[in-house]
Amino acid sequence: MNIAIFSDAFYPQINGVVTSIVSVASNMAERGHRVIIVAPSYRHLEEIDIPGVKIIRVPSISASFYEDFKWTNPFSFTTYKTLRKENIDLIHFMTPIFISMLGIKFARKRGLPVVGTFHTFIADPSYSEHMFSGPVKVSEEVIWKYLNLYYDCADYVTAPTEEAVRIISENGCTAPLEAVSNGIDFKQFDNSRSDEFSKKYSLGNQVVLYVGRVAYEKNLNVLIDAFDLVYRENKDAQLLIVGDGPQRHLFEEQAAGKDCGDNVIFTGALSHSELVHSGIFKAVSLFATASVTETQGITILEAQANSLICVGAEEGGVVNLIEDGVNGYLVPPGDSNLMAERISHVLKHRDDLADMERKALEMVDIHRMDKIIDRWEEIYTELYENRDSLAEKDYLHFNTLLKFTKSLKVDFQYLLDKIRKPRTMWARNFDRNAAKHTLLKKLPLHKIPVDKIPGTAHLRTGINRLHKISSTALHSRRRG
Repeated sequence: MNIAIFSDAFYPQINGVVTSIVSVASNMAERGHRVIIVAPSYRHLEEIDIPGVKIIRVPSISASFYEDFKWTNPFSFTTYKTLRKENIDLIHFMTPIFISMLGIKFARKRGLPVVGTFHTFIADPSYSEHMFSGPVKVSEEVIWKYLNLYYDCADYVTAPTEEAVRIISENGCTAPLEAVSNGIDFKQFDNSRSDEFSKKYSLGNQVVLYVGRVAYEKNLNVLIDAFDLVYRENKDAQLLIVGDGPQRHLFEEQAAGKDCGDNVIFTGALSHSELVHSGIFKAVSLFATASVTETQGITILEAQANSLICVGAEEGGVVNLIEDGVNGYLVPPGDSNLMAERISHVLKHRDDLADMERKALEMVDIHRMDKIIDRWEEIYTELYENRDSLAEKDYLHFNTLLKFTKSLKVDFQYLLDKIRKPRTMWARNFDRNAAKHTLLKKLPLHKIPVDKIPGTAHLRTGINRLHKISSTALHSRRRG
């Protein structure tokens, strides 16, 4: 079968979505399927080599909310022509952004089945407040409606856990839903270099591990607060934070300002290959995360596959991986005190928790990658063989997405706080009196002089480029 995977998140990004895509693509290729990944382009990129997998890059521009994220052209006629030559049988999209829009449109034009996988709870305020940290705001309800525009276009939708499926369904997704784990390849781990890794970072035998994005949505502030409490009672304890992200410097500052500061170690980003071959999982005592935005948590699976006890927040897909008191511990979201108690308990009594470590390994067995790929083959094959009887669905129209701009709100207090000297005539008039301020609130968004609003440069540039892309695509279509 010829399968095309569309994703706005892909290498050189390092995150769970990328790990999942590479795992599915490489394993499907090993079974004789032909896999193509369609992803954003990056300047000066040394392309990743995945045996049996072809990668097509779509022209892109930088997004404003994450340094390594890209906006792509959803009307890329060049990509469309390239894909027509590949004899694609099925489209699988992984992200609800422009690359996937291109994939959905291609599928509908060619009469192909579409699978969508829900990887990220971007409607959660932990994400959305960062994505819309400037003067433009959007509600959680509106984001869910946006997400459903994409996933309701699919013939079949998956999410990594039953809890994620429940949340997606409750928030309005109408497509058929199934929980299909991201899976874990037990053969990939090599812990023979654990001593070398420990020596590199001066690790002792009381190490708490976190692996993941170093960003607001991972609630690292809660984990650092919890570890500070642990350190007060256990001066040998260390917190190892593996990963990078837009708020790394802020969390480094938070840790540095606490008593535990010298015992919090930030390694920076490790590629997935480096991670699984570093010996890190043998060099640490347990895994901990305070994140409440996980649809599953591949790093938890990886820790459990190495018999590590995990301590996590009782929220999202984590609840389907950790059974409290059996293979790890769950704590209420944001409860740094209880998290500290659970971490301290594992560090102090690890020798007595061999049964819990054994359970961690036993219970993760259902996520073995060969079992997961078996299920993906069944889903792909069933959809392809029954493609003529699938419910007729339209592709996702760009104008439908543009209508969501009407749901955007402007935070005028943010604008007032951001205005700085030299003050323009418009700025002086803006806050001269309450009456004019009230009048401005009533103006439609397009009548506000955006070029005078600090903090909207990326948004303004992006909108201008999208208009240019749309115009170019329209003219190309007319010429064709």
